[in-house]
Amino acid sequence: MKESVQDLFRAFKAREAFWEAARNVLTDRDSQSLFLRIANQQNHIVKLLDDIDKIKKLADKGNPYMQYAFARLHDTLALQADSCEICEEYYSLALDAGIADAAMQLAFMYRDADLGEVDNRRFLDYFNRALDAGSERALQFKLNQMIHGSDFIDADPRKALDSLASYLEGSENPDPYYCRLKAMAEEALGMKEEAAGDYELAISRGDSESYFLLAVLNYCDAEGNVLDAEGFTELMDLGQEAGAASAYLETACFLSEEVFDALDEERKEEVHSLLSDQLHLSSMLGGAVAPYFLGHYFENGLYGFGQDYGQAWGWYSRGALLRSASSYEALSRMVLEDETAPERYDSEFGYECAYRAYVLGADTLECLIRGYRNGHLTTHAAVIEEFFLPLWEQQFEDADEPEIEEDSYSDPDIVVPEYRDKANLSELLTVCLSCLRDAKGSVLDEPWKVTALAEKFAGAADVLKGYEHMLSCLYPLTRDMIELLTDHPRLKLRLCRIQLDTLRYLEAVSGHELGITEDMEQEIERLCALSESI
Repeated sequence: MKESVQDLFRAFKAREAFWEAARNVLTDRDSQSLFLRIANQQNHIVKLLDDIDKIKKLADKGNPYMQYAFARLHDTLALQADSCEICEEYYSLALDAGIADAAMQLAFMYRDADLGEVDNRRFLDYFNRALDAGSERALQFKLNQMIHGSDFIDADPRKALDSLASYLEGSENPDPYYCRLKAMAEEALGMKEEAAGDYELAISRGDSESYFLLAVLNYCDAEGNVLDAEGFTELMDLGQEAGAASAYLETACFLSEEVFDALDEERKEEVHSLLSDQLHLSSMLGGAVAPYFLGHYFENGLYGFGQDYGQAWGWYSRGALLRSASSYEALSRMVLEDETAPERYDSEFGYECAYRAYVLGADTLECLIRGYRNGHLTTHAAVIEEFFLPLWEQQFEDADEPEIEEDSYSDPDIVVPEYRDKANLSELLTVCLSCLRDAKGSVLDEPWKVTALAEKFAGAADVLKGYEHMLSCLYPLTRDMIELLTDHPRLKLRLCRIQLDTLRYLEAVSGHELGITEDMEQEIERLCALSESI
């Protein structure tokens, strides 16, 4: 007996389900609903890549569903330099033919500056247009934002859960994404058992992404550390069989520098090979996290990836094309701070990456504002002045705004710190003080605790180094923490770089050179050489 579209979908046979639904997509409402369900799920639409020429041919003959599918492939995989323009053209054609989900996809493009600029008004116009026309993508987006909150919708997971429960109860064959959303709302409310049950229900109905979410819920702690390797691996392997991009992050979820360094050379090579293969597969499936991980590993020479800034730049660039805020932030940092980007990329490009990173959710507002005030980002002036400058100023209503440095402070002798969360500097200083105190108390009897404390210290110190009035407090604390680290050269290198940033900033502000700065530079060179030899 021939399998139905629904049976194929639930068996994760996306390609077969797609073409079976396509047979009657122009005339049958159920086929239309299932076709769009396949096209809207990233893990499903990517399986149609081999058929893209056939899809385009049908799209160009006027089939609006194929127009939508063709745009989704470019949207999900960023196949060409002009993929955004292709998406705009084919989504618009599909929308003109009455496919409401196309309006929501265009809304996302205006929200994410895919067409060159953020346009919140058009985003809201297209979002409301899609919602009024019955777009499931728009409803799903609204519920998702209701669970987590956004600039446009206040977080209310209880309300979202009630709406989802009512919707699912009255639907005969709902999109499994609603089951995933229900699980996410339950998870936000601390209802772990209920969330696990709904992730399992979503999986049974064809949602492969829920394998990863269920694995994290059941087998990881709050920080994402895997607690049950066997259970975690079992679900991730099932996710890989179903073609879920996130499931190929399996090895990356297990690894830490300490774990990898403890392996013998043969095992290190095996783990490196598996990690590389999985991340490449995840990237090919449209996963935006995998190319960021690969960029990070190449940039820092981790897990058997030789340090290679060119490879790092290439992978971060791939992640940026897939709308990874972290990848855009990394590109900005390589240009503006670390000066490890290819020579042809200038400050204007670095600030543009900071702008895109902020639009996509990264904490790069300070960098964005600095660039604008120093004459960059002029094409975004209207949006920056209307939305981002007021947001920046609002953060400092009850405190003095930190001085935005001029570009002259961006030469090789002055490292401008990247933007981090600056909500409460006194709390961050308390973190540094308590970490240093606890590290001093542990260094003799419990030396293994010092590493974790130093890492926590470094995270807070990275923020504090950007504030002139905090430097006199930060300098001696960082100096003492460095002295406590007798091994762990990579972590010590990170702290020394923070200290060097602090010293250079002090020199810039005071106008005087500090002799200790040269000593710190030599120590960093020694640690870099030592880290490369490990």
